[in-house]
Amino acid sequence: MLCSWENKIGTRFQETLYLLSIPGMRESSVEGLSTCVDQCSNEPGW
Repeated sequence: MLCSWENKIGTRFQETLYLLSIPGMRESSVEGLSTCVDQCSNEPGW
């Protein structure tokens, strides 16, 4: 039986794999992580 934290890690791993399977998501994530907070917008721009 999995411990609670093991189950959470597995779930997070599956979520990450899902997000990375979306075309452009990896690049968008890398770009977002490298952006200074001062350059961020308060609005998502959707």
